Amino acid sequence: MLKFQSVKQTKTYAEIVGQISKLIEQGELKPGERLPSERTLSSALNIGRQSLREALSVLEAIGLLEVRHGIGTFVRHDAVSNLTTISKEDESLMNPFELLEARRVIEVELVSLAAKRATEEEIGEMETALEALKNNLDEGQHAFELDRKVHLAFARGAKNEILYRTMLEITDQMSKHLWTIMKEKSLEVLGRGEKYHKEHETIFNAIKSRDSKMATHAMLEHLKNIERAFLQR
Repeated sequence: MLKFQSVKQTKTYAEIVGQISKLIEQGELKPGERLPSERTLSSALNIGRQSLREALSVLEAIGLLEVRHGIGTFVRHDAVSNLTTISKEDESLMNPFELLEARRVIEVELVSLAAKRATEEEIGEMETALEALKNNLDEGQHAFELDRKVHLAFARGAKNEILYRTMLEITDQMSKHLWTIMKEKSLEVLGRGEKYHKEHETIFNAIKSRDSKMATHAMLEHLKNIERAFLQR
């Protein structure tokens, strides 16, 4: 019988990922084996379903688990070899859901301020960045860099150097291994890239119209949709 340990609430994500990875590494969870149900796992680990789903989504993205819809979650046949690769990427396995939480705190306020403070020149820079992204939605890593430029253009319009530097750090984390593969996976759904772009345009139009409430709402919706996409398994 698999032995799961109760998770400390302060390190929920890291402990779930660590425990399941270790069970795979030690051969207690074998390639092709089905994991217990979410209800059983959340009870065994003493955690909520949301935290469990976040960790399972990450374990799927990094190649340890696979979801067979209507059947369950299974250990991938190449999970052990993927563990070797992941160990080299430890510093980049920052919790993407914590990163989204940070973005909700920072970016929502940034676009609200940008709607009040951005100059016409800065609004023009936002529009240029958006146009470049629109023309390169299918360009992989290049599109990720253009997406970064769009969000930084929004941030510059807020005219707050401390918040802008914080946003630079956040976008740096968005270039790391785990965020990148989670985003790539979410973009495998047909039309999702275009949907994200339309959300960017809604944020931009709110800033251009000096509507801080709409900018706030649009950014919140954009980040919620990214989270939903990351959790979709």
